[in-house]
Amino acid sequence: MNWHSFRGDAPATMTIYSASFPDISDQWPMKDDVTREINALNQAMKANPELLPPLLEEGENGLPRLIPQHLHSDQAYRTRPAMAAWRARLVPSALALFVVQNPLEERLPEGTRMDSASRQWFIHANDAIGVRSRAQVLGALVDKYIHNEIESDWISLASGAAIPVLEALRTAKLDGQKVHLSLVDDDPVALRWAETMAAQEGLNVGEQLTLLKRHLVHTLIRSDDLVLELGEHQAELVDALGIFEYFNDTDAVIFLQRAVRLVKPGGAVIVSNMLTTSPQIDFILRCIGWAHIFPRSLQQLQDIHIAAGIPAEKVTVIVPKDGVYAVMEIRV
Repeated sequence: MNWHSFRGDAPATMTIYSASFPDISDQWPMKDDVTREINALNQAMKANPELLPPLLEEGENGLPRLIPQHLHSDQAYRTRPAMAAWRARLVPSALALFVVQNPLEERLPEGTRMDSASRQWFIHANDAIGVRSRAQVLGALVDKYIHNEIESDWISLASGAAIPVLEALRTAKLDGQKVHLSLVDDDPVALRWAETMAAQEGLNVGEQLTLLKRHLVHTLIRSDDLVLELGEHQAELVDALGIFEYFNDTDAVIFLQRAVRLVKPGGAVIVSNMLTTSPQIDFILRCIGWAHIFPRSLQQLQDIHIAAGIPAEKVTVIVPKDGVYAVMEIRV
């Protein structure tokens, strides 16, 4: 793990670092070929901004079926049945990210067998690398706030299956018996997966683990019910790696204000957001057709945290070398 000061298009008052992490794509065969293929699709999409993402319709068996809206999407999915099933049946659920984080699995969570062409994209697509690198940023930051010598509370908002959280605990060699995890997500399937995987790490519901099925828009943005339920200033760490970019600017401001209330003095909130400069952004949004999100520039991210009452000196931003996501460490 290497950290370097970085400016790019960052505001003058923003503290920002570039970070390098190892990834499965570094040593996996065909990286250059797959990267060239995806970059060509990205350029084709960029040259035609009117091209729309694929649609979904109900198939004969009642399962969603993918309907490409242009030749590039059709070509992308025609020879990649696992990717087509992933897009139709898993996106934008948390289990869609399970596949990206675990591209060597033989089957998707819903049972479709992984094919070689799909696996290459799950390994080498820039956005897939970005999902994995933002998780490594979280892992690198965790031991600043979670320590073996004290009992700690960690809240994961929109946790999904909690793969980055559990990986961070493992990588940092933290004593899971001294960490209480509260996993909050609206997807009951993802929470069941999280429960199963947490149990493999020795974390059990009612002991070190709490699972809360809550909709963050209703319980953290439209109201502060979740803050009241979890308690103000109770957690050393709150993470929200995969949800911030789904909120518009107004909701993002409220989200940060409420998330900060969950954290003890000396703790932190960690969020990430896809950057507008993400190298394959047209490919992921309009060829693959990821769900609607709000990619943001570094200036836009600073505008949001300033509007939330969080001064620049309290925020550090880490941008992994893949350039997909900015990860904000907000110190309380």
